[in-house]
Amino acid sequence: MIAEITDEFIHKVSRRLKQGKGIRWKIPPHGCIHIDRPLPFLCIYRYSDHSPDKWTGQLIRSEASYLIASASQAARLSELVKSITETLSDQFGACLLIEVWAASPQEILTSPTPTFRIFGPPVEKSVVVEKFAENLRQLNLLHLPTSVELREENRRQPVEMPALLRHESLKTTECLSLGLEIQPFYLNTSLHSVYPLSLRLLNRELSKALKSTFFEFVRLETTHTISAFQELGNTHIDRAVWEADQQLAQISQSFQFLLLVTPINAKEAWEEFKETKFKKPPHFHYRLLPIDPDVVKRELYNIPIEKITDPTLAYILRDKRHELDKMITMLADRNTPNFRLSSLQLFGGVSTSLRQTAEQLLQLLPMKEDSETQPDTVSAQEFARRALEEIDYFRAQYADVAATVKIRDDVVGLMVSEGNLHIQAQSRIPRKRVEALIQHEVGTHILTYYNGKAQPLQQLYCGVPGYEELQEGLAVLSEYLVGGLTHARLRLLAARVIAVSDMIDGASFQQVFSQLTEQYGFAPLSAFNVAMRVFRGGGLTKDAVYLRGLVSLLVYLREGNELEPLLLGKIRQDYIPIVQELIYRRVLRTIPIKPRYLSDPLALAKLRQLKKEGTVFTLLNPHPHENRIFSE
Repeated sequence: MIAEITDEFIHKVSRRLKQGKGIRWKIPPHGCIHIDRPLPFLCIYRYSDHSPDKWTGQLIRSEASYLIASASQAARLSELVKSITETLSDQFGACLLIEVWAASPQEILTSPTPTFRIFGPPVEKSVVVEKFAENLRQLNLLHLPTSVELREENRRQPVEMPALLRHESLKTTECLSLGLEIQPFYLNTSLHSVYPLSLRLLNRELSKALKSTFFEFVRLETTHTISAFQELGNTHIDRAVWEADQQLAQISQSFQFLLLVTPINAKEAWEEFKETKFKKPPHFHYRLLPIDPDVVKRELYNIPIEKITDPTLAYILRDKRHELDKMITMLADRNTPNFRLSSLQLFGGVSTSLRQTAEQLLQLLPMKEDSETQPDTVSAQEFARRALEEIDYFRAQYADVAATVKIRDDVVGLMVSEGNLHIQAQSRIPRKRVEALIQHEVGTHILTYYNGKAQPLQQLYCGVPGYEELQEGLAVLSEYLVGGLTHARLRLLAARVIAVSDMIDGASFQQVFSQLTEQYGFAPLSAFNVAMRVFRGGGLTKDAVYLRGLVSLLVYLREGNELEPLLLGKIRQDYIPIVQELIYRRVLRTIPIKPRYLSDPLALAKLRQLKKEGTVFTLLNPHPHENRIFSE
């Protein structure tokens, strides 16, 4: 709706607020009113029709309640604000009004320190003002020190503009009015352009400060009940977010990264390596690329994420774009040294502490058991039947589960891609490992795919950047919880870390293979498979994330955190606050599928024990009430 500020318009705004409805209307020539739902606060920015500053108003567009209008409409604007504050005060008992404006750009020349000035009552008379100042001092602006000044003045607006509300009106409507003047360090000195990264950073940080201030005001001064400041964010999401999310998902699904970097001639490469008596590296062959990297990158950066005003959702989408950029680069660089360099950026390397943990595990665990000499195994077909049973268990919880199981010759072992399980046709899976691998592949990877698919944001099933570490940590933990995490499995995860570490340090395929067989006692085929996974594509560091993710997850549990929120989709651990915010904002929904082990008393008892004292070395010993594993 496009509207002038008329009596009818003001009446419509007031009526919708009284009805508990939101407002999203344009106000010519360049303004708008956005009230996601009635809340006891309002941010305001007034622009001058002759000012070249087109950017400062963006700083409040991420809030749930804001008004942007031309300063030339002063009289009508004042009536509108008065009507809004009266309506909100009647509904909540009080209302907070914050007007934001930019200081003179000349201040950038005299002081490089970002300065924020709060215009309001004395601190001793308002806890909210003190909290606002504290929040601004905590802004993280790329280590730039911030200066916060408190101005105890009646003026709460730019010096050249009239007050929006008279002092008497503030008292009668129980409205606290504050002014925030920002030194525009994000603008160049001529005010004809902007430093976009500085503006983006300030937008994200200022939004947190404002919401925390709103929360303090709501908690202390109003009748509105709220449990966390994140609840004060937008619940309405602009179309630009969903369009960008869909475009990123389409690009992500246009190629299957792991399949494209996995050799299709593993069996032949092993025979070739044996024939050379393990002296010459094998030659790996890969699937042809189904995409043109240049074209896909052009599509990737044509997505106008910069137009998204919600800083949290913009961060998620921008983060995903950077990851896809690196993945596409890696595919273009297969079998070149650049592949390994990009892999380090995407999946990380091996820290000294992780290497030490891997070495300790290999020293503590016996060498005698090896996965290729198991006496009792099941076929790929039998494993597929068990996987389908678990998928049916999910479908009983969430009817939209459409996962399939495929037995094929061109994969190695087990692999989940786009929510489907792929099984190597020649696989013989140790019977005592079946349930563990079912929970690893189906109970974690497929489960989080469909839990993510149940969310409106597609990145939660495509996978946020770096999700592999938490995914694999959860998957390995699930093996332990169902009693199938054997010593041999832990040795294998440790071996992968050693192999990745040595590969990064310049070791050859043969050197990694020899170390695994001679120093750590792995059978030749097992050592070959570890080395192949690590050297595929030109050097893939992904295999270090299994043990690294497990270690990080155990720390997370010891800190008193719950496991279930991690199953919402394919997220990484530091996304938990983001996910929690979006749940508070009602953008995300509760998970529809829970793994089988979360209803198993023995698994839950193990989980409680890990919360008390869980480390990776705790997993070496059987649970007091279990004798199904670790008898070797």
